[in-house]
Amino acid sequence: MAPELLVQAGRLRRFLDVLDRNPAWRISVAKTLRSIIRETSAMELFSETGLPRQFGMLQEIAGRLAHKCLPPPDSAELGVLFNRLFPHPLDAAWIEKLDPATLDRFQDLLLFEVTPAEDGWNALAEELEDALFHLAAQLRVSGCSAAIRARIRHKRIGELPFTKLTSVLGNAIAARSTGVPATLEGELNHLRGTLDSCHRTLAEVQSHLETRGVSTDVVYQLAFMEACLGRFEVLLELHFNDAPSPGRSSSFVALLVRQNLARESVGELLRQNFHLLTRKILERNAATGEHYIARTPVEYRDMLRRAAGGGVIMAFTTWFKLIILGWQLPGLLQGAATSLNYASGFVAIQLTGATLATKQPANTAPALAARMHHVREPHAMEILVNEIVCLIRSQVAAIAGNLLLVVPTMLALHFLVLGATGHSLMTAEKAAHTIPSLSVFGPSLFFAAFTGVLLWSSSMIAAWADNWFVCHRVAESLAADRRLIRAFGATRARGFSRFLHKNIAGLAGNISFGLMLGFIPEVAAFAGVPLDIRHVTLSSSFLAGAVASLGPAVMTTAPFWLAVLGIAGIGLMNVTVSFGLAIWVAIRARGIEAPERRAIFAALGQRLRHHPGQFLLPVTSPDLELEPAPDQVGRPGS
Repeated sequence: MAPELLVQAGRLRRFLDVLDRNPAWRISVAKTLRSIIRETSAMELFSETGLPRQFGMLQEIAGRLAHKCLPPPDSAELGVLFNRLFPHPLDAAWIEKLDPATLDRFQDLLLFEVTPAEDGWNALAEELEDALFHLAAQLRVSGCSAAIRARIRHKRIGELPFTKLTSVLGNAIAARSTGVPATLEGELNHLRGTLDSCHRTLAEVQSHLETRGVSTDVVYQLAFMEACLGRFEVLLELHFNDAPSPGRSSSFVALLVRQNLARESVGELLRQNFHLLTRKILERNAATGEHYIARTPVEYRDMLRRAAGGGVIMAFTTWFKLIILGWQLPGLLQGAATSLNYASGFVAIQLTGATLATKQPANTAPALAARMHHVREPHAMEILVNEIVCLIRSQVAAIAGNLLLVVPTMLALHFLVLGATGHSLMTAEKAAHTIPSLSVFGPSLFFAAFTGVLLWSSSMIAAWADNWFVCHRVAESLAADRRLIRAFGATRARGFSRFLHKNIAGLAGNISFGLMLGFIPEVAAFAGVPLDIRHVTLSSSFLAGAVASLGPAVMTTAPFWLAVLGIAGIGLMNVTVSFGLAIWVAIRARGIEAPERRAIFAALGQRLRHHPGQFLLPVTSPDLELEPAPDQVGRPGS
């Protein structure tokens, strides 16, 4: 036990020692404790403390902030007293770790010298029973709501297990009063079976969310119902155990203390809601990420081919960006034109089946996090390390493919424009400014890290848009829309809906990324903030255009090689930041703890020492073939 916990437990034991030596004090303390239990109500403490609220998050935040700022009101609720008696986060830990002897002594203190005038002082058992009925009523209301019933197949309200919970609980309590153990056991088994049915029904709703999209309201309601079921089972065990151990009671009190403190924390509220929403959205994004992982030599070559196609498109995007710069538009108009150019290039990459290297990590991180459960098992750890190796190798192939053709395509465009117009693709002034702006010693690495944040943000927007599209059944609505059918015909309307269903995530992510790349530098310049964008493929094409405009002699200068090093650093920062943010959010959303993370890093380091080539080239040896990932629904994207 930690020193702080030992101190608190020792204080309680010394307090009990003092009372044992002073019977008059012991009687006074015992009467005070019994009066607290008699004069307060514990029903809400048992049935509501620590459970998610059913109203909106903003309203709950306002309530918690008001509670922190305003003095606590006088109340007959035992939960209010809990705030005053146990204000520290460590209180729950030392209560839970109390030894059985100390707990027995405290129980003896509560029962010490009970007088006839105090008859009926302990109504905790009755309030615990009321709390069970209260939770059953809450589950009935929530379980019969339209949002839940719409995600359950072929069940009427009367068939739902939530509607039966109250009556089954009443039968168990009535059976207890008969004193017949066999009857009580049968009713308790029936009650436990009903609870299992409730869990299966919630699992069906959960499965519906994963396949048909996430509704924020349903996520909150589902979390509330899961928490209610968990609390109901804890209270059920306590209520129907005729002689609960002191340790079991102390664990329950520690749970209430811990959850009561969490109920008052704004940070905990935000963390819980963030966890729920990101997990649901990332579970959908994990399927999309499978598209970006090349596991076999054939898939590796295909990744190189698609990345080369992305490099060609990025070279044309760079050319159009130079034309836009030559127009010398006002800031906002230039941002709009640049955004349209970037978004068009990224969408073209998506629709042609090509790929852009730095778009991979933010999408593949959720796919990796989906495999991080049970990593303490050797086989599961091996599969996860294989996936990470595949991701790194795929990223190497994608960057190589992008750069393999973006540079020669940019040079070809330069000579094409030079031959047609007599002017270089890039002005000498622009070229002279471009090379030092990419230097490894300049702000390029910071700008590249910021671009990594934008890459991750676009992946989250893509996941949200995909989820919204599926959750609101937009594809079905478009396929049945009479206006579309009259205008284009039923076949084309269905084809359009299928196209959007397949590509909505990529379109949302690519368009949002293009808008951010175009508008953010202009908005930052307007605000006087020196902020720019650095993307490895775009930067490489700009450097190639600068070299073509200034001539090959510039390649012998120090600024050029500093720019080459800068581009290497830009690629590293783009990938590291976007992947780091995505994997951090995915790990937090899935509850992966520190020991598992350390085990993953250790296994990855061991693989790097023994098989470093696997991180660069596809595996060809049969004994090192990577196990394929489970089937996922992949969507093409950039």
